[in-house]
Amino acid sequence: MKKLILALLLITTTSFAGVIDLKDGFNGQSKRHFLKTLKDGKSVVVNFDRPTYVESILLSATGKQRAYSFGKVFADGDEIATLGVPGRDPIYPVIVKGLVSQLTVYATEGSKFKIDSFKIYTGNSGYRSYRPGSFNQSSKFNISVWGEETLAILFELDHLYDISSSADSEMFKDMKKAAMILAASERVREGQSLKTLRKAKKLVEIINQAEVILLNNDNLMFSFQADRLLIDLLTVKEDILEEYDFD
Repeated sequence: MKKLILALLLITTTSFAGVIDLKDGFNGQSKRHFLKTLKDGKSVVVNFDRPTYVESILLSATGKQRAYSFGKVFADGDEIATLGVPGRDPIYPVIVKGLVSQLTVYATEGSKFKIDSFKIYTGNSGYRSYRPGSFNQSSKFNISVWGEETLAILFELDHLYDISSSADSEMFKDMKKAAMILAASERVREGQSLKTLRKAKKLVEIINQAEVILLNNDNLMFSFQADRLLIDLLTVKEDILEEYDFD
């Protein structure tokens, strides 16, 4: 059974950009922070410097009591798997398929098990979730990257959901054009430029048109990946509105 699971996982991970093996430590923390015994509500937490696309994780654990031990796996606070750990060395592949900032493995009350191995399979996407600057930074009208961020979001949406071939492809094409024009303006002008303001307004208008369509698309609404991308797109819009204070 283990060989079958490993073979299936190998097939699904051949296109991955990399593997984070926590036996080597991660993000300044040694392996002892991750590979250890958990009991009675204790947890192991993996924090990323910024949201990272994770395809799956592979856990190996050993129960430390006669009865089954139970654990849970969370991605950014959302439960994505339940573990039932006997007193041996089972392997748990857990599918994530999304941008995450934090992964948590938690031992339920009355349970005790040791994490023997913990690997994180990261995706080959180059996209990184959009995070606006602080309010103080925005109030100074610093040069922004709304256009570039929108282009990155559209690229990911098209890669995952083929939006360029959808019935609304013209609208997405218009959004891409507006994002490219804004990105070029942002490279050479400060935020208080009226030219940049007009181009940012145009992008907001198109995002407003797309918002209704995107949020009523069932394929997107039930996708962990789409959640992050749509939140990022709406955050770009809100960030522009916050900076320029227009409706």
